Amino acid sequence: MLGPHDASFRIVGALSRTPQPTYAGVEYAGDKLRVRLGGEELSGISAVTRELPVQIVDPSIHRLIEEGASRRRRLLDWGVFHVEQNFLNPWRRYQRALGQRNAALRSGMDSRILGSWTEELATTATEIDAERAGYVALLRPVFMELADSLLGFSVELEYLRGWSSEHALEMVLAGSEIRDRRLKTTTVGPHRADLTFKIDGAAARDRVSRGQQKMLAVALILAQVRLRAERHPVPRSCLLLDDPAAELDVDNLGKVLSVLAKLPTQLVITSLDQQGLHGMEIGRMFHVEQGRVRQML
Repeated sequence: MLGPHDASFRIVGALSRTPQPTYAGVEYAGDKLRVRLGGEELSGISAVTRELPVQIVDPSIHRLIEEGASRRRRLLDWGVFHVEQNFLNPWRRYQRALGQRNAALRSGMDSRILGSWTEELATTATEIDAERAGYVALLRPVFMELADSLLGFSVELEYLRGWSSEHALEMVLAGSEIRDRRLKTTTVGPHRADLTFKIDGAAARDRVSRGQQKMLAVALILAQVRLRAERHPVPRSCLLLDDPAAELDVDNLGKVLSVLAKLPTQLVITSLDQQGLHGMEIGRMFHVEQGRVRQML
């Protein structure tokens, strides 16, 4: 996430959905974000995001497995957004209702006001949960296939929606109101959702090494990229690999490259030296030094 203290930046690129490219630009300076698509200034970045789906595999990829749910939830919503076309509106409504309900809890407002936001929260939560569950049902077999290929054993993928599967959210929220008022935050709902990985019924994070955590996380990301390509082949996703040779041993890197060779995606790979790119099919190569970029022959 960028904030007002981060360096300013400007990104301009051409999106090749048609023979005539559409130019997109994103500029962040101070506390102002400007987004343009096809010469038109937009109020938000979602339109550009839909036109250029980007995923990254970086040195912190293992945290996707070993840390809390927030990273996995963001990744889940990336996939739902790019596959299920009606996800964004209920997600935005839910985030607004969640913010208002939490504000009401912090200020100690009465149950009547709290209830109005609880109703909106429950309504939009049902839509979000249905979209997420449908997406995970499509993703699961793709992920399990890639996990088996990269890790050599079966891994199960499970979606947890963020509240009891036995009751509607509105009923659960009513039952948790006393606790929510004490903690001054909403403790159940889609904002608590998670993806879990299991091996023979046990949590994968307790059964795998750091290197296997990386491969498990890579399997999830590549599964999402492949599923999106199958459901919406145009525009292509863009996959960024940050110095993969430094993070994966030779055997695991070979497995990942074998999967990548079959993925219909744009690849951008970084490496500290050319040796780190050995075995990769390269279209264009650029050298970056002290902020300057030049194409190499």
